[in-house]
Amino acid sequence: MTRFPRDPGGKRAGGWAESRHDRHRWPPAAGDAVSEQPEAALSVAAVARRLGIAPATLRTWDRRYGLGPSEHSAGAHRRYSPDDLARLLTMRRLTLEGVAPGEAARTALSTPRQEAAPSELDVLDAYADAEMPPDPDALVAAARHGDNAAVRWMLARVHPRDPLEWYATLVRPAMSTLAAEPVLERAGESSCHRLEASCYAELRSRSVALATRTAEDVPAAPVALVAPTGAATDLEAHVLAGALSGRGVPASVLVGGTPETAAEAVARARAQVLVVHAGHRGTPDAVDLVRRLDGADDLMVFWHEEGRGPVPDGLRVHRVRSLAGACYEVAAVLS
Repeated sequence: MTRFPRDPGGKRAGGWAESRHDRHRWPPAAGDAVSEQPEAALSVAAVARRLGIAPATLRTWDRRYGLGPSEHSAGAHRRYSPDDLARLLTMRRLTLEGVAPGEAARTALSTPRQEAAPSELDVLDAYADAEMPPDPDALVAAARHGDNAAVRWMLARVHPRDPLEWYATLVRPAMSTLAAEPVLERAGESSCHRLEASCYAELRSRSVALATRTAEDVPAAPVALVAPTGAATDLEAHVLAGALSGRGVPASVLVGGTPETAAEAVARARAQVLVVHAGHRGTPDAVDLVRRLDGADDLMVFWHEEGRGPVPDGLRVHRVRSLAGACYEVAAVLS
């Protein structure tokens, strides 16, 4: 298992993770307020946040290894006692160090609390700035259980400085699974929309952190515009805009309107690049938008459509077939 290095100052390089970590320290360090009250019985969600793992992982450890909650609260809800938490802290530390889960569980169950607890939070804090590996299945489970805290935790810790990898290895597989597997949901509840809303919130957090670090260098107007037309969701367009901004290309997403009003908005923005995000197939609106912009000498148009189909006839555009391709090509042109 990968060991997560730390620099001599105790923080990972880069401002985003450090600024986010300073505001929301999970798992909490030994000096944090939450660790000063270890005797309270904790819910599954609270323990998952403290350990930095998905609630589904806790349930697996309970089912497979007997590392479950031992206390009951009103309504027959099971709660983790301080002894339970001490064992889980040991389990978490050992698995982070590469010990097989079965062996880690046996050690955790056999280690007295007084030997396990004192240094465990310090050990976990040593990993607090480390990136989590993408686990789409855990993200799906958290979204379906309505565990928004676990969803946001995973979204924040996977590829914190690379929105493209974050989307490709975590978000997109999870969204595909949620869309493909039939479930029964009550009126007003939607796992897909819940996860999508959390993804937008995470992108906003990353954008704010980026703007804070580079405020003096960001122009007043966007250099690139991303127009989602014909795609099932605008999320990919926002991911691309975030990735471009992270590479020094201030980008905004152009949404709504007709092809005519969208073309007018592009002209007013005076952007140098327009990326038409056409989804899996170009739509008449996307084609109409590009044709209305034809002849603008100061605008370069990229046509982003997945697959290998031809660009619609008569469009003078640069074809890109992936989010990464669009990001790299736009950044290269503007560099």
